[in-house]
Amino acid sequence: MNISELYRSLNPTSIRPDGVEGIRSGQNPENKKLDIGKTGNVSEFEKVLQQETRSFHLSQHAETRIRSREIPWDPHIERRIAKGFDQAESKGSREALILADDLAVIANVKSRTVVTAMDRSQMKEKIFTNIDSAVLV
Repeated sequence: MNISELYRSLNPTSIRPDGVEGIRSGQNPENKKLDIGKTGNVSEFEKVLQQETRSFHLSQHAETRIRSREIPWDPHIERRIAKGFDQAESKGSREALILADDLAVIANVKSRTVVTAMDRSQMKEKIFTNIDSAVLV
């Protein structure tokens, strides 16, 4: 779902018959209460916006692992992971382990998707399988 589709699903009456979006300040014809920016709860719009501005994507599994393992995730880490994707891609990697300090992510380089993520406490076995490269960022 892209940003335009998401907006249409929130406010379908603001689309003109010719497909051009007509948005006016304060317009809400159906008087819907829009769920935007609730504290502690990432809205669907925010998720789509983050995915569109990020140079890689998080799989559903990776998002779940990051939340459940309470892995610190911020723009600095995202930039480092993106750099790891770029380096792995430049060497022709397909599946990479990207290590950033205490964070490890398994990444599908071709689709630029983080498959899973773990911090040092989850790396007990110290074995990573089904990868063809490792990148330290």
